[in-house]
Amino acid sequence: MDQRTRRRERPAAAKSNGDKEAEAPRRQRGSTAVYEDMREDILSLKMAPGSALDEIALAKRFSLSRTPVREALLMLSRENLVTLLPNRSAIVTPHTMSNANQYMDALVLLSRAVMRLAAEMRDESALREIRARREAYEEAARREDVHGIVVADLGFHRAVSLASGNEFLGNFYRLSLEYGRRMHLLHYYPLFDAAERKIAISEHAEMTAALERGDAELSEALAGQHVLSELRVVQRSLEPKVGAKFALGAGWRLAP
Repeated sequence: MDQRTRRRERPAAAKSNGDKEAEAPRRQRGSTAVYEDMREDILSLKMAPGSALDEIALAKRFSLSRTPVREALLMLSRENLVTLLPNRSAIVTPHTMSNANQYMDALVLLSRAVMRLAAEMRDESALREIRARREAYEEAARREDVHGIVVADLGFHRAVSLASGNEFLGNFYRLSLEYGRRMHLLHYYPLFDAAERKIAISEHAEMTAALERGDAELSEALAGQHVLSELRVVQRSLEPKVGAKFALGAGWRLAP
């Protein structure tokens, strides 16, 4: 190979290295976009718990190679939203109530802490946003729009978390609310009738009023009460619907 040939090949090699360097951030952006879209689909139940995840189909959906899709699945598995199986297959992690008591403990504690701090730290700008989010929630609840209610509810509590002024506490609180979306969609909103809507609207209004007054004690108490109100609905959803209503034998009857 002569000198001129070597000189011609050097730029080509440099370009190849540059392409490889550029490919990494592109792939990272791709995997992040897949992760964000799939995470939303899983939390909103657009992807049902237990459903199979086909890497080839997902790569086609996002117009990407399988590598960023696989990276996104790994990211989702770290949040226990995707379960990786042998032979490089995966499923949406089935929803279970096995750690529901731990989740509710964490949510109650975080809700109380964030509301108390928000009552002490809020300013007029934060209160305007909380009022706007409360009004959006009330409107969605009156329309009986479940998707709109979920979005508005998260918006209200996000506004409260920002009013607390504590970035770390607010982030943990918002993550906890996100984590509970599937449980709410499966066990809370199916029983979200007119009576429950009235209770929820009233509780959001009471929390807003307590924050406006800067009443930290009441804000904390209302936050805990709000979580427990939702928990009672979830518990009711797990009660047998028809199994105890029918006698299968002459001597069987439902205990009082």
